[in-house]
Amino acid sequence: MKRSAALFLLLAASAAQAHDVRQLGAHVHGQATVDLALDQQTLEFALQAPGIGILDFERPPANATEQAALVRAVVLLKDGRWVTLPTAAGCRLSGNDAKAEGFDATATPPPAGQHRHAGFSATLQYHCAKPAELRAIVVRLPALFPGLHEVIVNSVTPHGQSRSVLTPGNLRVVLAP
Repeated sequence: MKRSAALFLLLAASAAQAHDVRQLGAHVHGQATVDLALDQQTLEFALQAPGIGILDFERPPANATEQAALVRAVVLLKDGRWVTLPTAAGCRLSGNDAKAEGFDATATPPPAGQHRHAGFSATLQYHCAKPAELRAIVVRLPALFPGLHEVIVNSVTPHGQSRSVLTPGNLRVVLAP
């Protein structure tokens, strides 16, 4: 299966399973979405999370402490510390990115009575020497960010599709056998 086909299937699966739209606009506070795709030796993650779930605010940082928290969150999401992969799979990070959107002080304020929506996106790509060893993955987002009460993980592998709902007490994603 080509990588673009796997990503298409992942997007189609998550669209079919999602009960709300994951965009910078409307989102569910306390809930993030991770789309995971495994194609041959490439494992990819795409995260969408509301700002309030990661930082407990969705506005420009009000002081140096909040600005530092914003920077720390972006660094943590980009470096992949929120994912733990089985050592036996021999995975190494081969690509990553993270963005915080909607926290800019120069952004147009929302109309009176409306809430500002800010959020985070992150992508991780791993090259795995032994992808068959990827039977379970730990996604630590609810443990790292207490404002995330629930993380929905949509996964697509050569063996099938699945959906996991993670909470602070359950961080494990079991991939289709």
